[in-house]
Amino acid sequence: EIGEHHHPTQKPVALMRWCVEMLDAETILDPFMGSGTTGLAAVEEKFKFIGIEREQPYFEIAKRRICAPVAYTWLPSASPEWRRRKPRRKLRWLS
Repeated sequence: EIGEHHHPTQKPVALMRWCVEMLDAETILDPFMGSGTTGLAAVEEKFKFIGIEREQPYFEIAKRRICAPVAYTWLPSASPEWRRRKPRRKLRWLS
């Protein structure tokens, strides 16, 4: 994702992963989702995610970005942390 800027206030995914990893929660809520960086980080860390965005173009960008990691299968051997991570959750879009 280096060099990809979808929103004027977009944060690095690595920063948002660091933030969500510190939470003791099952679900992450982002009421100002923008291009979905927090949602992407949440999905990568196996959290449930609720995102709210009023601008349709940014909502579409966020949906595409957040769904991308869910589209492929993580292999248990690909990460030594696999067994400690939470199970993957299905995404539902309300639009």
